Amino acid sequence: MKAIVQKVNYKRGFVAYEIEGYDYGWLEILDLVEVEPEEEIEGPFTELGEANIYIKSTGKAIKVFIEDYGMSRQKAIEMIMR
Repeated sequence: MKAIVQKVNYKRGFVAYEIEGYDYGWLEILDLVEVEPEEEIEGPFTELGEANIYIKSTGKAIKVFIEDYGMSRQKAIEMIMR
């Protein structure tokens, strides 16, 4: 599943993402790899818990924890900035 990074809280390692243009969620990065806003990522964004996602442009794998999905863009950004 593809997603686009919407916003990143670099201090806490949280990322808000948009799933293929219709839904939003947020995750925590468990690795030292960072992602940037508007970057395309791939992974199981509708399955909660630990997962590996991939940066589409580089193929680099990132270990993450999918915290939640199925929310508005505003709510996902609010969750990562708290």
